[in-house]
Amino acid sequence: MFAAGRARVCAWGLRPALLLIALAGLVTAAAAQVADSAYVDELIARADALHLADDPAWRALLHYEPRHFGSGAVSAVDSSWFFLAPDGKTDPRAELHATLRQFFVADGWRRDGEPAQCALRGRYLWLDRRLGFEPSRLPPTPCRQYDEFRGGLDAWGVTLIFPEAFMNNPSSMFGHTLLRIDAGPPSGRRNLLSYGVNFSADTGGDGGVAFAWKGITGSYRGRFGIHPYYDIVKEYADWESRDIWEYELTLAPANIDLLLAHVWELRDVDFAYYFFDENCSYQILALLDVARPDLHLRERFPAWVAPADTVRAVVNEPGLLRAASFRASTATQLRHAARELPAAQRQEVRDIARGSEAPDDPRLALLDAREHAAVLGTAYDLFRYEELTQRETTPQERHRARSILLARSDVPFEGPGLPPVPQPAVRPDQGHPIARAGLGAGVRDGRFYLEARLRPGYHDLMDPSGGYTAGAQIDFFALTARWYTRDREVRVHRFTVVDVTSVAPWDTFFQPISWRVATGVFSRLLPENHGSDLKERYVWRSAGGAGIAFEPWAHALAYGFAGATVDVGSALTDDCAVGPGAEVGLFAGPQSDRWKTHLFAEVTRFALGEESTAARAGLNARLSLTAQQALEAAISGNRDFDRNWIEAGITWLYYF
Repeated sequence: MFAAGRARVCAWGLRPALLLIALAGLVTAAAAQVADSAYVDELIARADALHLADDPAWRALLHYEPRHFGSGAVSAVDSSWFFLAPDGKTDPRAELHATLRQFFVADGWRRDGEPAQCALRGRYLWLDRRLGFEPSRLPPTPCRQYDEFRGGLDAWGVTLIFPEAFMNNPSSMFGHTLLRIDAGPPSGRRNLLSYGVNFSADTGGDGGVAFAWKGITGSYRGRFGIHPYYDIVKEYADWESRDIWEYELTLAPANIDLLLAHVWELRDVDFAYYFFDENCSYQILALLDVARPDLHLRERFPAWVAPADTVRAVVNEPGLLRAASFRASTATQLRHAARELPAAQRQEVRDIARGSEAPDDPRLALLDAREHAAVLGTAYDLFRYEELTQRETTPQERHRARSILLARSDVPFEGPGLPPVPQPAVRPDQGHPIARAGLGAGVRDGRFYLEARLRPGYHDLMDPSGGYTAGAQIDFFALTARWYTRDREVRVHRFTVVDVTSVAPWDTFFQPISWRVATGVFSRLLPENHGSDLKERYVWRSAGGAGIAFEPWAHALAYGFAGATVDVGSALTDDCAVGPGAEVGLFAGPQSDRWKTHLFAEVTRFALGEESTAARAGLNARLSLTAQQALEAAISGNRDFDRNWIEAGITWLYYF
């Protein structure tokens, strides 16, 4: 009983002590809250004194941009939860204050279970660098999820990636840009095992007019994503046959840390996606502006952003480029093999890949080891290319692939058997700027004119081809205006809304269809009051067609198209002229690309509405004077409405 009584006394004796401890805890918490409040106010005062809300780095982290109309700024981020202040989307200072306050609240704003210090890692890291948070007054929160993300990347460097244009997808016609996070030290680095940071739109499978309209008006949502680089190479270089340029940058470790912290806080953040300005390239520039706010890359593109121009802006920044390398697509490797192999061996490659010749055919043993290896290696590459781009593989085809590999393993020759694909002489960043202006003079149907041209972008087949996709033409909003001196009349000769052409040559391995589409305003010579005289009248012309092309000799490209033309205008009978047509032509020039010629002939039989047979044949020539200047001359003979006339001119072109 004594013992029990003592236990009861001890229990009662502890109760006042526990109450004192609890009271002390409340007092300590209250004191800490007062201290936190005081420290928050101190940090906010220091941030205001340093004008951090106006700092380019803070503006980049929140993706603030100057308003197009009016003063102030607005963030490109469309996810409202990304902002901690009620007016944070439009008030950088209010958002900075709210961010600092939230860093002190462990159980306040959370995302995926993370407090603000972890979820908004880029903001925290930058503000800590600028304000120097005292750990005793603002204890760092452990960020397990971010640490796993950062450690998994093993980032040692950053490389700007530029897959060239893919003509069969309107959103990829200008190329694409993304970043690769280079894993591990340079010695022994395997880039295919790295990760890529990409920005893309969720189009939901749209196509045609809906796709174009939504892309132009910003109706798609865009997001950043991280994917294994080998998947990116498979998509672009294998499936879409796009060559890839890799530009290794000289970002310091501190810059890389901030970039990756910002990528982390952009998970599932929505942006409006616009084809012409706020596109993949613009958002990649935004990431680089976060890493290096002194670059001010986004500010250089206030109107539209083309991937090639953004690559040029990054690469031309002094000291930012460490090295550039070229990764040839599977299609480029196969075309290279087609040029290197003799005709008989090209046919064997095709037959083996498609199953009409066995990979262990005795005739192959007559080849020397290098040729034998080249034929079998190229046959397997062609088989894999067709498997990836055209169809699923059947069991019989998988057996054929295995047979090709087994036959190749029996050939006593190391290596591919063919020289590697040479790197193009001109990189995309070294090609001509996409905007072009011109001044010229000429004659049309006996009338002398002075001419001015302006093209915002992008590239036509007479431009210097270095750095651009071979055989691809993309012109947007190109304007040609003329002043006819005799009549003292200014006219729009042509306003091209869009002109897209793909001239891809046939060879033993590939038989692509070449195609073209174009629409815009055209000044056409039409009969005056149904008489014999022709007078210029405006029509809206839309034309398109398909055909084939081939290379008759090195650095030459011949083509033939069949298509149709539709003219619409009040000066036409029944307000239209519709008919089929055909065109043939030849582009030729030296390997240096110093000059290029285009010989062509075309005919259109307008059979509906205003009936006539329009024919045209001529020669265009371009001579490059400097990297940004060229002279272009053109002459053509024309016939329409049983009238013949000559059109000729010369134009000075300036690329900018």
